[in-house]
Amino acid sequence: MTRVDITKKRIILISIFLLTFIIGTILIFITPIGIKSTYGKTVTTSDGVMISFNVFEPKNGGTNKKAVILGHGVMSNKEMLKDFAIEFAAAGFVAVPFDFRGHGQSTGEHRGGSLTNDIQAIVSYLNTRLDIDTSNLAYLGYSMGGVGIQVVNESTDFKCFIGAGTRLPTDVRKGNSTAPLNILMILGRYDELISPEDLKVGLYDYTGIPATDLDVNQLYGSFQEGNASMIYLDDLTNHVLGNWDPDFIREARNFLGNVFPDVRPVDENYIMNTRLLILSLQLFGGLGFFVLIIDPLSQLILKSKEEELFKLELEDGNIISIGSKTFAYSLILGLPGIFIFIPILLLLFLAVAGFVSALLFGQAFGILILLWRIGKKRDIRLIETIKKPFKTSRSNIIRQFLLGILLAFILTLIIYLSGGLNYIGMIPSVIKIVWVPLFLFINFIIFMVYGLVFHGILQNKFGEDTKSLIKVSVMIFGTLFLYWFTYLFIVALVMGSFFYFGSFIPFAIPLFLLNAFTSALIYKKSGNIIAGAIVNTLFFTLMICTISPYQSGLSFIMGFI
Repeated sequence: MTRVDITKKRIILISIFLLTFIIGTILIFITPIGIKSTYGKTVTTSDGVMISFNVFEPKNGGTNKKAVILGHGVMSNKEMLKDFAIEFAAAGFVAVPFDFRGHGQSTGEHRGGSLTNDIQAIVSYLNTRLDIDTSNLAYLGYSMGGVGIQVVNESTDFKCFIGAGTRLPTDVRKGNSTAPLNILMILGRYDELISPEDLKVGLYDYTGIPATDLDVNQLYGSFQEGNASMIYLDDLTNHVLGNWDPDFIREARNFLGNVFPDVRPVDENYIMNTRLLILSLQLFGGLGFFVLIIDPLSQLILKSKEEELFKLELEDGNIISIGSKTFAYSLILGLPGIFIFIPILLLLFLAVAGFVSALLFGQAFGILILLWRIGKKRDIRLIETIKKPFKTSRSNIIRQFLLGILLAFILTLIIYLSGGLNYIGMIPSVIKIVWVPLFLFINFIIFMVYGLVFHGILQNKFGEDTKSLIKVSVMIFGTLFLYWFTYLFIVALVMGSFFYFGSFIPFAIPLFLLNAFTSALIYKKSGNIIAGAIVNTLFFTLMICTISPYQSGLSFIMGFI
């Protein structure tokens, strides 16, 4: 039996970090205490699509509760609006965030059928509840979710519409004291799709005040007359970050409270900042536990002293030279690599996930050409370089895969219980699950190619100490992020819109940081790139498959034309 060399200090630290994570996980699901949370509910639309939704409501709400429906944007899901929903529940409302068809855990295709049917299905659920006053509803639509204005426009049961990062049409029914419709439009100053001037056009039609005379952050009409309206402009946020912006959430809660002044708050305090602190506690504990558990698990599973460290003796250059070549080849040859991937993208029905994998494949293609050029100088074929991580005993390969699967499960569970269930979503719907194995395979190959140069060559140029580990992690992150930044910037220029740039960059930073550090650390402890590639593949694939709408690759590509 393998003896694990683990100190008493490490055991204590592992226990402390694990306990911190557990406490944080419990706190984030019970905060605030007066709210009841129900997850994983479903309802079927009139055209046969299953819609997934959650419900957040006061534990002691009595009867005639006021409800607000929350519709998310494209490449998003109900989890991204959880902070809004919990804040509304704390204000005394029944909040129902749901996944539009083709998104999150709902079935159906993104462009198939009518999105308004999904909203009507949530209304039908509310109608089954005798404790809810369905003649006094509110709707919050974020970006694509703003399509809900069509339902609001047709039904006087809706007394409030809050649009965040979405447009206001010019044919909205006018609210009055007998059939109120109060409108709040929320926008970030750096929104890539919409400007305050765009919103003023719709507000002019609603208020009758010329657009040139309309100001942001100024209330027009009145709640008493049922025609209050305002454009709230936040100075710091872009389109995607508004999902979690405290000012967006606070303004929406306050407006909702003014529309329905008879609703009594469960908690007078704002909850989102507290939840953010708890999330930080969760991640600190969870990631600390993960980092500390890698070494003992590697010792337990691998018997690493019996196996030779994987490295590629292909390049005699220094760190700067190798890093510069890697980035240059990625940048120059990324585009041909992306075009090679396009036929695969056309066959995929998770087009956004395919788009992300295509960009990553472009960089991997550039790295492969670099490895081919380097190997050619030493008469080493590229296929031999690719096979090198697997040129070890069968037992060690199996153990590397077992270690990778176990660590991948631990890290994915940590991310899921913290950010996944609370801020972004990480579990694809049933119709998406069938595509996940293909993306796991594709992304595993990509991360293995990354590992060949990042760890097989580059990391071996550094020392074995912690400082060197941090340096190589930063260098890997920089190479990944700068490539991603450059190509998304090119896409933005070609499309004439910075939507994808602004949507992906905020996610790229933490994902690539996590990717770089975990793969470098696991390589150091395991002596191979296999386990690290598996770890990064699992959480990354689940995340991009969940946020990707169920949409054909051809339909997605046509959106660029």
